[in-house]
Amino acid sequence: MDKDTKTLSLEEINELLSDALIKVSTRKISLKQAGAISKIALSLTKNIVAVDLKNRVEFLEQALKAKR
Repeated sequence: MDKDTKTLSLEEINELLSDALIKVSTRKISLKQAGAISKIALSLTKNIVAVDLKNRVEFLEQALKAKR
């Protein structure tokens, strides 16, 4: 991963979307730009949720193996 990249949390994604909504309402960005931000944020959110679910399943699998 590039050293200049950062992982966003769901809270940070929500903040970006809120900021985009405010900027649209004050006409600082276009609807097209806001739509692009929204599509990217939706993809990020789905990815974060999928990774979180994967980690939870792996944790449960390890816990079950430890009990056996």
